[in-house]
Amino acid sequence: MQACTDVHDQGKGWARKQLRVLVFTNPNNSSILEALSSLASVKQVNWYYKPIPDATSYVFLKIIYRSIESIYWVLQVFREIHRFGADVVVSQYAYFDSLIGAIAALLSKKPFVVRAIGSDLRIAAKWRLGSVIAKLIFKTATGAICVSRDLEAIAQRFGAKNTVVVPSSLDLTGFQELNLRRKNNEIITVAHLASIKGMPYLLQAMTFLKDGRLIIIGDGPERTRLESMSASLGVNGRVFFKGWIAHDREFWGHLQQATVFVLPSLSEGRPRAVIEAMACGLPVVATDVGGIPEMVSDGVNGLLVPPRDAKALAEAIEYIVDDVDFQRRASTENLKMAAEYSPSIIGRRIYDYLEKILHGAG
Repeated sequence: MQACTDVHDQGKGWARKQLRVLVFTNPNNSSILEALSSLASVKQVNWYYKPIPDATSYVFLKIIYRSIESIYWVLQVFREIHRFGADVVVSQYAYFDSLIGAIAALLSKKPFVVRAIGSDLRIAAKWRLGSVIAKLIFKTATGAICVSRDLEAIAQRFGAKNTVVVPSSLDLTGFQELNLRRKNNEIITVAHLASIKGMPYLLQAMTFLKDGRLIIIGDGPERTRLESMSASLGVNGRVFFKGWIAHDREFWGHLQQATVFVLPSLSEGRPRAVIEAMACGLPVVATDVGGIPEMVSDGVNGLLVPPRDAKALAEAIEYIVDDVDFQRRASTENLKMAAEYSPSIIGRRIYDYLEKILHGAG
């Protein structure tokens, strides 16, 4: 059930680094490991969550199962803390896995830091049990790393202390500068196709635009409904669903050929897709929600619009498509901003914060 990535064991001639960080997270999140690996010894312990089939008549059995599973993971993390000799424990997401990490760190008498990404706190805020768990986590935690000021404010309402805002890093190792010609009036978005991403409003916005093609990269539970909606709105000849695409030549090619990147989300942390668009020099049209205003300055490197407003989306897209000078200015600004999300810069900020937490705890 367990998988660990121990960065300090890679290569020959390794010397013990000053800080040893144990990261407890699901296997799909390794950005903090990548950011810290050149500065600290990092071990990632992957948590695998197994959903239980819905069966209300077996609620009692579910509670027993989850209790046993939780005890198992607390013991596993506790063991890894001592085997690795961790100085500090970091758990991603203020979810149940962070509660496990918090208990294991508390038993080990080690500082514990929560890294809040976005959906974790927003869901917890709407769910009574989620709110209780979040409050327990932050009460136990020594500190909290939030990817945006918006999330930091939510975390503080849950009782978080010693908070800091550090966005996720973006490793552009696989980025390819293809020197492709921009396609006129090509609109692009990259998103998990779920209701929170607000894609119906982007499809509606296409009905207000006289021309232009929309490229949608991503997949998810809403895809079939969105494809049907595209047909019913009469824009399916200008909307192209590309599905999920690996970050390779095809992916970067689509971004580099587009005119404008659009993200109509109803809620966000600090979305990676926006940073990827910035790295390709794209102006951004996005909704004024979550951490997006910390990335997009209205009228500088893009335009901000209210959520759930298809007409405002269309007007912003049309403005950027028609204004070549704005495209150039926004492109220059976004290329500079994207560089600030490099793993080396983000890693140093996280490392300095963890050092401060460690010395404060000591």
